[in-house]
Amino acid sequence: MSLYTLDKIHRLLAGARMEETPFLLLDENRLRENARRFKAAFPGGRIFFSVKANNHPQVLRLFAEEGIDFDVASWGEIEYLAAIGIPAERMIFSAPTKIPRHIEQAYRFGVRVFAFDSALEVEKLARLAPGSLLMARMAVDNEGSFWPLERKFGIQPDEALHLFDTAVKLGLKPYGLTFHVGSQNSDPLAWVRALERLHPLWQTLEQKGSPLACINIGGGFPSQFDQPVPPVDEIAAQILRRWQGWFGKRAQLWVEPGRGLVGEAGIMVTSVINRARRNGQEWLYVDTGVFHGLIEGLEMFHFPYNVLSEKQDETLIPYTLSGPTCDSADVIRSEVLLPASLTLGDRLYIFPAGAYTNSLEQYNGIPFPPVILTGVKAEVSV
Repeated sequence: MSLYTLDKIHRLLAGARMEETPFLLLDENRLRENARRFKAAFPGGRIFFSVKANNHPQVLRLFAEEGIDFDVASWGEIEYLAAIGIPAERMIFSAPTKIPRHIEQAYRFGVRVFAFDSALEVEKLARLAPGSLLMARMAVDNEGSFWPLERKFGIQPDEALHLFDTAVKLGLKPYGLTFHVGSQNSDPLAWVRALERLHPLWQTLEQKGSPLACINIGGGFPSQFDQPVPPVDEIAAQILRRWQGWFGKRAQLWVEPGRGLVGEAGIMVTSVINRARRNGQEWLYVDTGVFHGLIEGLEMFHFPYNVLSEKQDETLIPYTLSGPTCDSADVIRSEVLLPASLTLGDRLYIFPAGAYTNSLEQYNGIPFPPVILTGVKAEVSV
């Protein structure tokens, strides 16, 4: 079953009042439904939207209205939230590695919960955010995920114990554990395995007289690309079935979705700008690509976007779908079946595109470095 039908897209377009492509179409009703679905799936839990997935002010404002809090990864993302009136107590700084000045700015603003997964990060936080609350980012298996994250992030239980002891000596307060099962994880038991791995550490801290307040089960909740995925309530049921026995009411459950809240609410509206046959393959070029909102189509990610055409009931042939840039890596999807007659000006709809599209302009809220041209003026000999 397709995530969107042409009829549904046309109804959304009727309220968009946009003609010239490309543009990103966001379904406000689906965003609200997603927020309510997460809250219903985790009753009593606290939901934090990962701002890096979509930083549009209207999206952030809508989630705030729905009672969703926010996970930030930089001072820039805090500025987005502050600009629409979100107070610091509704934010947590979950990036395990932070730019030092961003820690200082966040702390001055009032953010008090910070994640870490290294000794140096603990030292930075003690110096720049004294007395703050610490969440240890734990290493867990990422089986079932489309894009694993365990290589870059996470510490082992023994290291977490040692670093929490260090944090206490430096005046910081151990507060919780956090993990991520990998992006686009379709295995509901991935979160259960992670919690099972953390449970002995939790017990050890309790026995030491240092009980923690919460466990953040992170994100990884999937969107529907070319295959059906388990809904959040199915994943939550597996988690909650074990949660009561392992942690009960002794820990608050935090959840940190990004893609799971916004991915399926977005459709990238594009137009064909060229078509060619190269080495026996049909190539189709549209007016946006992997460097302008569809980065997950890159070969290194290879997320299988759905692509829908205005043309129906035609013979389908395989295309390589490409963006407009002068870069050979700008390929959105290979071997995608689309109508054989596609040509200049025909519209295509690419989804799910609500996550990691518009936010890539300043990903994690961090702008591109400025460009400065300089040099030594050459002497001109006569």
